[in-house]
Amino acid sequence: PGNKELDPLKYGKVATAAFVSRRKVESCIQGTTSLLSHCLRNGENIALVLRDIGVLLIEDMRVQMKFFYNFLERMSGQENLGIAVSEVPKLLDMVVSPVVPMTSLTSSGRIIIFP
Repeated sequence: PGNKELDPLKYGKVATAAFVSRRKVESCIQGTTSLLSHCLRNGENIALVLRDIGVLLIEDMRVQMKFFYNFLERMSGQENLGIAVSEVPKLLDMVVSPVVPMTSLTSSGRIIIFP
């Protein structure tokens, strides 16, 4: 509800960080969002793999993010993550290994791997 102001994506900064051209970044993001939009419009289940971050699962109107442990460790630090997991064991339900076949994470649908 209400109007939310969004900051435009800074394609130039993304391109610099990824060592690719701005045009390639724009094309990749637009292609991915177009495919994602198409799948959602058709009611398809989706697993969107975000390299080095985790997997966004959209199944039957349920959205869940599962993070790679290494990503959480980089964000919070190894010690802090260990404390958080010991205090909230259910946190491990949000963690997935990058070596797990992505097809095992979704019952059906598409797997989209974002570069």
